[in-house]
Amino acid sequence: MNRVHLTRRQLTTLVVVGVLLIAAIVLPYVATSYYVTIATLVLASALLASSVNMLAGDAGLYSLGHAGIAAAAGYGLAWSSRQGMGLAAQLGMALLLTLIASVIYGLISMRTSGVFFLMVTLAAGMICFGMAYRWSSVTGGDNGLTGIRRPELLSEYWQYYFFVLAVFVIATLALRGLSASPFGLTLRGIRDSQTRMRSLGYSVPAYKFAAMVLSGLLAGVAGVLLVWQNEFVSPASSSFQASALALVMVVLGGVGRTFGPLIGATVVVLIQQVLSTYVDRWPTVLGVLFIVVVIVKESGGVRRLREMLQRRRPSAPARPTPEY
Repeated sequence: MNRVHLTRRQLTTLVVVGVLLIAAIVLPYVATSYYVTIATLVLASALLASSVNMLAGDAGLYSLGHAGIAAAAGYGLAWSSRQGMGLAAQLGMALLLTLIASVIYGLISMRTSGVFFLMVTLAAGMICFGMAYRWSSVTGGDNGLTGIRRPELLSEYWQYYFFVLAVFVIATLALRGLSASPFGLTLRGIRDSQTRMRSLGYSVPAYKFAAMVLSGLLAGVAGVLLVWQNEFVSPASSSFQASALALVMVVLGGVGRTFGPLIGATVVVLIQQVLSTYVDRWPTVLGVLFIVVVIVKESGGVRRLREMLQRRRPSAPARPTPEY
């Protein structure tokens, strides 16, 4: 019978994840509705950041337009809800618009990389913002669409929190499995050397296209959850600021890290929702924090701190040699 041996780091990670999951489950029973709502917003925002992190971590592709895909899903849900359609039709419309937006993003970006990919996704996001702002007969223009109600089973704030938590856990496990799959390994190969992967017979544009569509589907899920959270959607949800904040969350939490989007979303949402009530210039605080994190990571500050702590850790005393 094979035994699974866990390293000290893996065991620590499992313990931390278990503690955090227990804390997340207990939260609605010990916190007020305000903090539970903030936690729900963190989880939904982390899903959007996870869709960006999937591309950035595995494929080395940084998107500045994913909020446009999320907004497409949100508008599809909101518009169909305003038309009196049922829940299945609403989700179907959200899925359809998500697929359309993701396919368009993939087609125009699958042959680009680096700064060109960044600029193409930025342009696509701005097109989504322009459509949401100008197509007022459908989107409500600058006023947006209001009165979007969650399903009856999720009407209470704590019910919706547990639902978003479950979606986040499932999505995180799925992304973890995808990253470890042959598809994820191929994306990392493309990230490291596109020329080598082409010489091995891989279709680089096809893999980039598939990665964008999968990432867009996750962004669409985040868009639906954010609309149900706010019960409102407006052009601001597809703006450059929304896409940039998602990328900021990824960088703050660590590109390619499983729980990086959650850490980054927690920091950004707390600054937006809590610190902003005390500090008017909260974007300045966020900007300074972002700069500090980038400088520290680029200079290897985190690695040096870890090595320093390991050097200061007392070593285990040597075992005495038995005398016979």
